[in-house]
Amino acid sequence: MFQNDLGRIHTGDSAALTVDTFPGRTFTGRVDFIYPQMDQDTRTAKVRLVLPNPRLELKPGMFVNVSLKQPLGRQLVVPASAILHSGTRQIAFVSRGDGYFEPREVQVGSRAGDDLIVLKGLQEGDTIVTSANFLIDSESELQAALGAFAPPPPGAGAASAVNLPHANVELTTDPDPPQKGALTVRVKLTDANGAPVSSADVTVTFFMPAMPAMGMASMRTQINLVEKGSGTYEGSGRLESGGTWQVTIVARKNGQTVASKQLSVTAAGGM
Repeated sequence: MFQNDLGRIHTGDSAALTVDTFPGRTFTGRVDFIYPQMDQDTRTAKVRLVLPNPRLELKPGMFVNVSLKQPLGRQLVVPASAILHSGTRQIAFVSRGDGYFEPREVQVGSRAGDDLIVLKGLQEGDTIVTSANFLIDSESELQAALGAFAPPPPGAGAASAVNLPHANVELTTDPDPPQKGALTVRVKLTDANGAPVSSADVTVTFFMPAMPAMGMASMRTQINLVEKGSGTYEGSGRLESGGTWQVTIVARKNGQTVASKQLSVTAAGGM
């Protein structure tokens, strides 16, 4: 556990544990002990959990996912997909009316499910773009994206308004659910009226953050999809590990982003 989280965890707190070996099952337990020393390289501490294991299904050395839920009180939250992370800044796109949006630097705190707590930069009632977290690979691309959302100069006509992502995105995989190894992904794009969106450039990127405590570097797989007709796009790639992946889908047409979506999927298989 990272040091920033230690102040919120206490002995006796409930814990939920899942493991890829038993998909769909949740094991429940509690925090039994928080070790007093920190790892100086990773700035993490060990926490001991106690939970029933009468049939010895959980084995020593298994990789598991642990969820610790904590009351956070009344907080301002936004969908995690609404925040664009540049590496040095966190940006939300806020409506200025008449179809114009401005990038605003914000400060976010802990994650609460699919939401992020906002500490600074937004107020309750602000209208924001909830799918702003499209894929940005470099600071220069970020600056270009931010520039695209800047309001037009005074006197500019309505044609200068930004075309925000508007297509609906549906993702399917083969196998379903995904698993470690070869993977085929399909994306269905439709407009607001349900009509297929054709001639788009579609990418699907799978990303798993680094886990320093386990000696694991981050992993990233980008799949470029090929149009198959009727708004369907397909491509193949490979996942190097089981576990939870962050998936970003981006569709561009005529040089503009027409759709973006971010979600999490859990792939079966070991690390």
